Amino acid sequence: MRAAWAGLAALCAIGTAACEPPPVKPNAVVSVSDTADQVLQKFHHYVTADGVRQSEIQADTAFFFQASQTTLLRTMRVVFFDSAGASQATVTAKRGQYLWQSGNMTAEGSVVMTTADGRVLKSEKLVFDEVKQQICTDLPFDFDNRTSHVQGQGFCSDKQFVHIRVTKPTGDSKLPGQAEDADSGANP
Repeated sequence: MRAAWAGLAALCAIGTAACEPPPVKPNAVVSVSDTADQVLQKFHHYVTADGVRQSEIQADTAFFFQASQTTLLRTMRVVFFDSAGASQATVTAKRGQYLWQSGNMTAEGSVVMTTADGRVLKSEKLVFDEVKQQICTDLPFDFDNRTSHVQGQGFCSDKQFVHIRVTKPTGDSKLPGQAEDADSGANP
């Protein structure tokens, strides 16, 4: 008899659980624009230091996050200027991230950097380190200047392209500032 009552109790428990509706799952997807503190369309901003332009940032859309002091950029264009305020290079990319406190920037998605003298660097990602004054990528890149074409698996340079380090370089010539031992990709 005990077994019958235990079986009946188990059957009731299963029946009750089967009748309860499944928990409701939210169907909304949270997007960047839902969590940003500010969203600006057709964003255009100059970064200056001591009254001298350092960069000009443009984006179709900019998402500002106060807590992390970060701006996410979509369809971006950035112009970098030298200490005299003259244009040094222009970078375009599908998206980017600008860190307000450090001044560091990451550009991602079909990144193209064109210097004022016509050199072109292409990669899927470029990182601009303001403190180190470096431009780097750990992804494959293409670099063209008037006389050569170089590819590699990684790249790091100062902003003036004087000291350049390449990982696994290939191509028809060495980069300006690259050591004579092209296999090592070491700095001069």
